[in-house]
Amino acid sequence: MTFPGDLAARPLHHPTADGAPHPVRVVTSVISRTVLGSMVGLLVWAHFPVLALGWTAGVVQSGSMRPALVPGDVVLYQPPRDRTPAVGQIVLTQDPTRPNRLLTHRVHQVRPDNDLITKGDANSAPDSTPVRPSALKGVARLRVPWIGLPVQLWRDKQPVPATAMLLGLALLLTLAALPLHSRRRSGDGGMSDPSARFRA
Repeated sequence: MTFPGDLAARPLHHPTADGAPHPVRVVTSVISRTVLGSMVGLLVWAHFPVLALGWTAGVVQSGSMRPALVPGDVVLYQPPRDRTPAVGQIVLTQDPTRPNRLLTHRVHQVRPDNDLITKGDANSAPDSTPVRPSALKGVARLRVPWIGLPVQLWRDKQPVPATAMLLGLALLLTLAALPLHSRRRSGDGGMSDPSARFRA
């Protein structure tokens, strides 16, 4: 026969859960999932204007625009739409000295013929060659920090740092997928009391 005292004691001998989450796993999971969530959010934020609005995205390759832009940043550029950018705006143009490359600099001066004199924030002097309006590709509207760093490292022929970043990403994915609860060993103190099966 089962007594009221037995009913009151059963929760102590028969826990409803497998145990509290391991605190180290909880902290590790929260940190890794937060970092991964932030990275996914940045990727979505960087690609949405490109897909939805027809903007152009580019990875900063040099430090000529420090501190506003640093290598690895992704910059989103709005098409110029036949508008002359104002002094102080950051623009994407064909490099007048190297036509097969693109240049991201700030507008330093607009000439009467609408040619642009550009300048890197980190450079001591403006660029010597003016930029024709036809060479203007876009006006910077949004900066997504560091998300293009693996691309920048790979283009600079630095495979070791790029590989290290990929391994770090794989580690984050592994940590985020770990279960919060440790597996209970068979035969531990959490097993049900065999004598309870014969109570009536």
